[in-house]
Amino acid sequence: MAFSILFATPASKKDPDGTCSEISTGALEALLADTTFLAAISWAGIAHAGCFMYNPPGRPQPHPTIYKDCFDVIRDMVGHDKTHAPTLFSRKPDLGFKLPYSWKSRSCLLRLDMHSDDDEDSVPFFKIAVEAGVVNAACVAHPPHLGGTLPVGPKQVMNVSIYGLEPIRRSRYPINVASLLHDVA
Repeated sequence: MAFSILFATPASKKDPDGTCSEISTGALEALLADTTFLAAISWAGIAHAGCFMYNPPGRPQPHPTIYKDCFDVIRDMVGHDKTHAPTLFSRKPDLGFKLPYSWKSRSCLLRLDMHSDDDEDSVPFFKIAVEAGVVNAACVAHPPHLGGTLPVGPKQVMNVSIYGLEPIRRSRYPINVASLLHDVA
């Protein structure tokens, strides 16, 4: 992975290649909140993260999102006890973690999916969160704030994508007034 060096730890028996797998979820949260880290990861990530752009006029437009909302989604994704354990991902029924799968928070949607129905890959949620952080820093923290996508995992057959959600349209009335009207016969 191109961005592992930013999270590198010294090689150990538990982690012989010196990758980021020993960093705690709290450390990841601190890194994603650090503006110096964001500057480094953003410029490195631009070359690898496919940031979404606005479509030509007359075509449906993607919705912008907010860095903090996407940060919350990434934090929620790794908020369990299996964060560092390799997990098998697949679209196949009854085989590992079933994809596609999405998490959302306010204006942000994070989606994991495989390239095809036959693909499968094994990767810890933590490493997916690191790559999602790259997309967030490269494609959400900078204009036009539309999100992006990045391949993840050893086989690079799975994508982590961040999308902006359509804002909720607020009515002048807090409830559906039509539902309160009854025909009186």
